[in-house]
Amino acid sequence: MSNKEKYTIAEVYELYWKELYIAAYRRLQSPADVEDVLHDLFLALLRTPEVMERDGSIRAYLHQSLKHRIIDNYRKARVRPRPEDDTAMQEEVSPMSSDASLITRDMEKRVMEEVNRMPEKMKEIYLLSRRDHLPNNQIAHHLNISLQTVKNQISSALKRVKTVLSNNG
Repeated sequence: MSNKEKYTIAEVYELYWKELYIAAYRRLQSPADVEDVLHDLFLALLRTPEVMERDGSIRAYLHQSLKHRIIDNYRKARVRPRPEDDTAMQEEVSPMSSDASLITRDMEKRVMEEVNRMPEKMKEIYLLSRRDHLPNNQIAHHLNISLQTVKNQISSALKRVKTVLSNNG
């Protein structure tokens, strides 16, 4: 599309949803947070349709807007209310939630397949870190290995996971 054409929200969604989801997931590491941020981003586009008419790159605009929303998400996380306080928000269903859910499940499936292919020690360290949220020093103590070994194993595991996620298929 040329820079002067008007985009529809459906075209913008189709063209950029997956790319924005992956970019947000890299930073937030929470499918729920990613869905919230992207939901807000696309709602903002609906509220300000003139954005889709402007000269320049809608892609650049979306990524810049995503960046600001991720920063806001980090700020809100510091003072986030308890989950039971926002049950009304959890009950809302957005038109994008089913797509986001499919993408999330697909990504989670690919990640777990890769985790299961990891060497046993790497897998154990990765799961203690990411699933059980243990800090590196506790993992090292628990497994009686050096802190540097833990860091190296997590780094290697994350590279493997990122490779799987960056292969968009």
